[in-house]
Order: sequence, then C-alpha cells, then structure tokens
Amino acid sequence: MEVPNDLEQAEARDELVRRLRAMDQSEQAIGDAEREGRLTTYAIEVALGGDRRHSLSSVARESGLSRDFLRRLLQAIGRPIAAPRERAYTDDDIDLARRIKLLIDAGIPREGILETARVTGQALSQIAESVRRTTVSPLLQPDDTDLTLALRYVQTAGALSPEVAAVLDLIFRAQLRDGIRSDLVAEAERDTGKQSGTHEIAVAFADLVGYTKLGESVPTERLGEIATRLAELATAALVRPTQIVKMIGDAAMLVAPEIDPMLDTIQALVAAADAEGEGFPELRVGVAYGAATPRAGDWFGSTVNLASRATDVGKGGRIYATEAVVELASDRHRWRRSRKRNLKGVDGRVRLYALLPESDETGSEPA
Repeated sequence: MEVPNDLEQAEARDELVRRLRAMDQSEQAIGDAEREGRLTTYAIEVALGGDRRHSLSSVARESGLSRDFLRRLLQAIGRPIAAPRERAYTDDDIDLARRIKLLIDAGIPREGILETARVTGQALSQIAESVRRTTVSPLLQPDDTDLTLALRYVQTAGALSPEVAAVLDLIFRAQLRDGIRSDLVAEAERDTGKQSGTHEIAVAFADLVGYTKLGESVPTERLGEIATRLAELATAALVRPTQIVKMIGDAAMLVAPEIDPMLDTIQALVAAADAEGEGFPELRVGVAYGAATPRAGDWFGSTVNLASRATDVGKGGRIYATEAVVELASDRHRWRRSRKRNLKGVDGRVRLYALLPESDETGSEPA
C-alpha cells in the first residue's frame, strides 16, 4: 500500500486551509483547530455548514423564537440540546429557526410544525445515512490519511451538497403536489375551511413470509438486501394514486383513496416478488377499506388494524380483502369467499375474500 509522502500531506493541509479561508473562516479559528488536532473534522463541518459558533440563547434571540419552543423543535428534528452557553449551533441552525418563525407568523400552528419536524427528522436521518453510505463512504481509499480524506470529503461536499438539496426539494414538491391533488375534501369541509381528520381509504400491508426465521440461516447483509429489494418492488408496482406509507423491515404499508388502483398495485407487487425466484420470500397481503386518520405521515384506526390482521392470517402469494373492499371493487376483479375468522384485536368474526389471479377461471378457493 502506497503511503502519502510529506509533500502530499503538506499539499492537502494547504488546500484545506485555503478552502477554509474561502469559506470566511478566520485565521484564529483555523489556527486553533490545527493546534488542537481537529483541522480535518473542522474543515468537513464547515463545508457542511456545521461551524458551531452559537448558543441556544443566541439562536433564539436571532430567530425570534422562544427558548422553550426552540428546544422542542431541535429535539423533534433530532438535534442535540446543548448545555447553557455552550456554542453547539451553526449559522444553518439560525437560518432554520428564522424560517420556522416565518411559518408561525404565517399562521401555521406550533404543534403542527413540531409534528412535521419529527417526521422530517426521522426521514432525513435515514436519507443522510443512505447518502453517506452510497456516496461518501466509497470515497475512502486504502492509502488515505486524515488530511487527504478530509480534503476529498470537502471537495465532494462542495460539489454535491447543492445538488442533493435540489433533488430532495424537487422530490418533496412533487410528492406534495400529488398528495394535494388526490386529497378529497367534502363540501361540508370546504364550508368550514377545515379538513376532517378522518378519511375513507384503502389500506394494505404486504408482508414477506418467513422473513424473521430466514435471519437464522442467511447473513444479516442478505436480509438487508431483501428488505431493500422489497422497497424497490413496491415502488415499481405503484398504480397512482396508491402511495407507500412506510416500509417496516419485512413489510410495506400502502394506502389509496380508490380500491381498483390499490388492487392493481398489490397484484403487481405479489407477481414481482414471485418473479424474484428462489431465495426471495413470498408475499402475503391483506387489504381493508374504511375510516382511518392520518397523523405525522402515518395512518391510524380500526381499518389499519384490520388490514394488518388480515395479512397475518394470509398465506404466501395470496391477497385477502375485507367485504368492504369486495363491494367497491370493479367487476374485473374476481373473488373467492373464505370462511369467517377470529382476528386478533378485531371484534367479532370477520369474513375475508381471496383475490383470484386473472388467469384463474375456475373460481376455486386457493389452498
């Protein structure tokens, strides 16, 4: 393995210092970082907007937010809460707080902002980890030192950060447009100027059969690959306005305001999983239709529970639906009535219906 010589080290150090100066860092700050042996981490933090120079109080003062609400906001998005007078926050934190203050001044409720912050923080932490793993980690080379690796990180951050931010913005705006377009508001709700918290919606869970037991016989990495592949298949199978609510390791949760697009989606997903061949678990799917309530990017209520329980009793490669789904589905979907069952957490016995493949002309009950 070739080890960088002193000249290469010096060149990397000089380039880091030059870039820090170009990012308006003072000679004293640069010198302090170098004397303390943290020039490399300091350069990366600054490149990512992470030069920590503000206390919680100063962020609150600069943004106009109260300290209490600012603390709750930072906790919601997963940022650390600093000790009094500790300089743990960046210019970016002030910019964020100022923008949140504008939203509050525009009339958006504080609790609604905190709910959105929690969802966003959780989602973006996963996005950041994925970007780090797929984009940043491959930058590591066998002969790297801290200085040469830090320089490569800084160069990449400068080039890619604006592009990643732009991509996320475009995806967010597209998702928001689609959600608003498919959001059905009743006439009574328009009259009051408020949307009801409950909607009639189709909910489905697609679960990999035997995934947990599979973990006893295959490497953890393979389990991760299967879960990732399920997410890819689910995304590819979507028939709008069906949406993926979340991936839950070995399962996908989907919702749709209409029955037929949901059934088309889950049929395509089951077929795609089957086409993966041996080594990929079969999918079982349960779908229900009824009232559900959206909260923080998720859905709650008895309909969600019913869809989950219908999935639990299903067999691999099969789709089971409740009677409400069957009644609202178009005639092109064919069903076989199943016996009534006791489902955990559901009052009374529930009759489920098996969705027959289009090629099945016999109408017989799947085994």
